[in-house]
Amino acid sequence: MKRHQLFFLFLMLVFQNAIAGEWIQKASFGGTGRHRASGCSTTHKGYMGLGHINGAGANITYNDWWEYDPASNSWTQKANYPVGNYAAISFTVNDQPHVGGGAALNGEFYRFNPQANSWMPIAACPFFSPTDTQGFSINDKGYVYNLNQLAEYDPQSDAWTLKAVAPINFTNWSCSFAIEGSGFVKQGALLYEFKPLENTWIQRANFPGVSTGGSSGFSINQKGFVTCGYVGGLAVVTHQAWYFSPGTNSWTAAEDFPGTSRRFPVAFAIHDKGYFGTGTNGVNFNDFWQYNPVADVSGLNELATQISFYPNPASDYLKLHLNGIQQELKYELINFSGQMQSNGICSSDNALIDVMNLPRGSYILRLRIKDALIFSDQIILL
Repeated sequence: MKRHQLFFLFLMLVFQNAIAGEWIQKASFGGTGRHRASGCSTTHKGYMGLGHINGAGANITYNDWWEYDPASNSWTQKANYPVGNYAAISFTVNDQPHVGGGAALNGEFYRFNPQANSWMPIAACPFFSPTDTQGFSINDKGYVYNLNQLAEYDPQSDAWTLKAVAPINFTNWSCSFAIEGSGFVKQGALLYEFKPLENTWIQRANFPGVSTGGSSGFSINQKGFVTCGYVGGLAVVTHQAWYFSPGTNSWTAAEDFPGTSRRFPVAFAIHDKGYFGTGTNGVNFNDFWQYNPVADVSGLNELATQISFYPNPASDYLKLHLNGIQQELKYELINFSGQMQSNGICSSDNALIDVMNLPRGSYILRLRIKDALIFSDQIILL
């Protein structure tokens, strides 16, 4: 029993109540469906392109490049990338996208000038050819990685510098994001933070979701999001979304991606909203979505502070204390494979949820009002 209690205390450090948020489908990506595409954002616009499809033995590679305007929810095709490419790495410095490496290049990179609608070569990365990972930007410098090597690009000198060796090898299809002057790389369940000022790596809290690779990362509101990906092998994909909070060194379950589960999507952020699209589950997608962390559900976040439940761990019933909330709540119990195990309606204070017949283990309890997620927390069944 003591072991279970210690495990529960550990999990309480990892899982916190979720804020309300929602996914909104936007105008589909301007190009055809694809995966292993590239994308990044500037202050006001998003960019996406390249990638490939490789079904039925054929490998079709793209070099088209598109600009997304969130103000008009529209896509505009821009100048083509210099070569057809997929698995290329992208980052933004000086408000200009930089894209290179990948399947077609050996460390060469190109800078896109949105005003001139043109591509120009920059210095090639001399240390390695990055591919099938994700770059990030900190203080107008770009970062790419391969295995345990990290290279920094400085646009002022148009030169690359090797930084501190990472504690592990980051393999293909890992993902990254940047928050508060640091870069974060997720490798399987492991998360490492690179601090440029100290030129050091530190290990952070393990990722608790099911995706082991092929996810996408973006950051908004000082939180890093990891979305979708494959689970163990390419054939199994997930729609889970999680965010990491550096201040508490903790992960929280976000609203699941409501579209088709997939691997190898592209994600970026504009104006404190996340954007997500393309990818594959065997079918290549060109749908495009916005993650809004402050959904138009006025007052619902405050309701979450009135909700509690007990016991935890539980064995037969959960009792919800709603502190006088009069609105009807929907509850969901989801296992760590992302599968719904139980759901129903709670319409009164001190409502009981029967968990007696559920398999023992860890679950996510979610509560909704009119489909808006207002509460999410971890429970354990013993």
